[in-house]
Amino acid sequence: MSREGQLPVLDLSVVDGISVRAAGEVPGGAREQVHRQVARFLARLPECWSDARIRLTRVNHRRPRWAALAQMNLDFKGQQVRAQVAAGFFAEAGRLLVARLEEQLARLAEPGTTLPWPSRQPRPEPVEVPVGQRRIVRTKRYPLVGCGVEQAALLMDLGDYDCYLFRDSEADQDAMVYRVGPTGYRLARVAGLAAAAPRTSMPVTVNVHPVPSCDAAEAARQLGETELPYRFFREADTGRGAVLYRRYDGHCALLGATLPASHG
Repeated sequence: MSREGQLPVLDLSVVDGISVRAAGEVPGGAREQVHRQVARFLARLPECWSDARIRLTRVNHRRPRWAALAQMNLDFKGQQVRAQVAAGFFAEAGRLLVARLEEQLARLAEPGTTLPWPSRQPRPEPVEVPVGQRRIVRTKRYPLVGCGVEQAALLMDLGDYDCYLFRDSEADQDAMVYRVGPTGYRLARVAGLAAAAPRTSMPVTVNVHPVPSCDAAEAARQLGETELPYRFFREADTGRGAVLYRRYDGHCALLGATLPASHG
């Protein structure tokens, strides 16, 4: 991997409106096979999709349970959908990718439904990197979407994320919805118990533990101690919510709210 923890990416031509990119040692036959699997699936859909992009990554690590990572981004009726799966081989990853997309589009068609929990398709477990060697290799800040928890859960599912950082419009504070527990959906707000439980038609539990106030380095230390996949915290210098999570390459990435131009 490069200094930033990224593999070099090979750009391929667009075929049937679907682009395929590869990172790492991905055989040409594997790229073609996954393209055919996805193309057959999209051919069954109405003509209301565009910008279909597949990325295949071959990951070499000591745990051989998965080495083939497949990700797809798709614009379906103006809604962004992203799916990511892992398998031992790319043929299996392509099959799982199509199955995940089918679930997500069914969720989009009926927003009142929920995705199965735990997920039917394997999640890509992070490559094992010793805690002391993990680095924050990416920081992304963006304007948080202001919405209720049900909409946030839908956006999380359509993005194929395990958690989603947003601005809770009901409580007027930064919050995170994530997949965990018996219902599969849980809500955490930066103010903790200060706000009432949300009014929803879907089963959602509320985190009752205080959200720590710290910087990214301390959040990374806490994440290493717990071995959880992510850590929701309040950035000490801004008071805004942020999420530090483990990437598939074993390192970490930070998501946070866009700061005002006058900050700092």
